[in-house]
Amino acid sequence: MKKLMVAAVAATMASVSMADVSIKGDAFFSFANKDTGVAASANGNRDRSRMRLFVSGKSGATTVTGIIRNNGDTGIENSDFDGKKSLHMDQLFLTTKLGDVNVKAGDFRGTVGLGAWSFAGAKKNALSVSTKVGGVKVGMFTADGSDTNGTSGSNSTNVSVAGKVSGATVKAVHNPNSDWTNLSVSGKFSGIAVGAEHHKDSTSGATQKVTLLHVGGKAGNFGWDVARYTNKDAAAGSNAIWAPLGSMLVGASARGGTDTAAANAGDFSKILGVAVNTKVAGNTVKAIYTKSTIGAADKVTGAELILTRNVSGGKLTANLAKLSDHDTAATNGTNKGIRFDVKF
Repeated sequence: MKKLMVAAVAATMASVSMADVSIKGDAFFSFANKDTGVAASANGNRDRSRMRLFVSGKSGATTVTGIIRNNGDTGIENSDFDGKKSLHMDQLFLTTKLGDVNVKAGDFRGTVGLGAWSFAGAKKNALSVSTKVGGVKVGMFTADGSDTNGTSGSNSTNVSVAGKVSGATVKAVHNPNSDWTNLSVSGKFSGIAVGAEHHKDSTSGATQKVTLLHVGGKAGNFGWDVARYTNKDAAAGSNAIWAPLGSMLVGASARGGTDTAAANAGDFSKILGVAVNTKVAGNTVKAIYTKSTIGAADKVTGAELILTRNVSGGKLTANLAKLSDHDTAATNGTNKGIRFDVKF
């Protein structure tokens, strides 16, 4: 009986000690055959894998989160463990409330606006504070090298204001030190999702302008999205992700790494695309068509077919991504990929 009581008390204490600790994770494994890409040296058979563990602990209003991950290489593939080839701490930050003020501090990733210029960029030694004043959210963010284009080695501060206007979320972010401003509007009206972003940047002396327009909705059994992206000076762009259409042809860093991508969003001066998706026999099938300009004048056409299916506790994705009309004939071709994602 005493042994049973001791076991019961020990089990209770263990559950209490773990009550505010959470561990979860995700992983993907992919293989691709790449015939076309702006960086031709990256073509050929490519494989990639990533695992992340999200560890968080909570005490009152304060939560500490650590994200542990590998960098796509294993010891079998690359024995040079330089701190990023092996499992390492990718993000480490705390969130808390001081009265009505929300605080986030540490090393983390963040998106400016809707992501046309800066999507999931690294923010090191960062501090973000925000609060609401009469229904309007005001905030301040500072970090080492917090410019949206990823420039490091400088301390810079952004100020932001966001609120609801006629059902839409309107946000303005301004960095007076680096002289850039980001304006975004997003909302849903009569079942149609609408997003618009304009980023003006004079960090390098020349004025850089990036604009994104995106609308999407459903028509019967079909979902649809239309997006237009313009970048006044594609050579100055650094964004490796273009999210609106769910493309696997544009954005090498999308979804943690997409080997069928031919180029990054920042390589394009214009992208105009439409995506249509529907469900067929338990599969989600998406078709994407884009007319784009790489650099200043290279007109290209993109066509994609993406099939996803839930299987074996995860999600299986197979895709074909074709780039045509590139000025360099050798980079016109079809990239093929298969990928398995799992969350645990």
